[in-house]
Amino acid sequence: MTLSPIRLIASSTAVLALAFGVAACGSDSNSDTTSAPAATAPAADAPVALAAKRTRTTLVLNPATAKVLTTNKVTVAPVAPATAGAAGIAFPVTGGSVVTTTLAGTIDHSGGLKFSAGGKEVVATDFKVNTETKQLVATIGGAQVPLLDLNLTGLKKASGPNGAIVASNIATTLTAEAAKALNDTFGVTLFKAGLPIGTVSVTVAAKA
Repeated sequence: MTLSPIRLIASSTAVLALAFGVAACGSDSNSDTTSAPAATAPAADAPVALAAKRTRTTLVLNPATAKVLTTNKVTVAPVAPATAGAAGIAFPVTGGSVVTTTLAGTIDHSGGLKFSAGGKEVVATDFKVNTETKQLVATIGGAQVPLLDLNLTGLKKASGPNGAIVASNIATTLTAEAAKALNDTFGVTLFKAGLPIGTVSVTVAAKA
């Protein structure tokens, strides 16, 4: 199987709201003073539950990495209900919660990826994107394993259809834990921590 480029439809920014109390003082002949009450701090944005309908994460595989995997006869295929297409591999969003103004939070997915070589395979499913820890965690062999590190410095945010939010241009690299799992399974030293995997895009919408 040939590798398909990968794309997804997640980001991490902290929001702080600060309020300053303003005191007003007045004096009379008895030197009595009064103070105006401090202004109430506006509440920080609260996370909202995410809708699953028409939301997804898409990964576009790094071309150089795809070539190296193909040369070494390592194939990558989507695990249903994830699908591969011209735009990449799309993983359906199943839930999670984020702050809509910043996308800080977690995004859950169904499906996954299967890496195969030499009659052996590594199956990574149930992706959870955490935009605060900047990692994508997957279930591999029944254990939760950090699969990808997320670089959010180039993040682009835009409005999508029907009130959706699209976060794109998220660079991803392989974690040390995932590299070890792949190397141990296939008996190679091909996979390294920091290996560029591709670019991720995330589309999310608040649950109605």
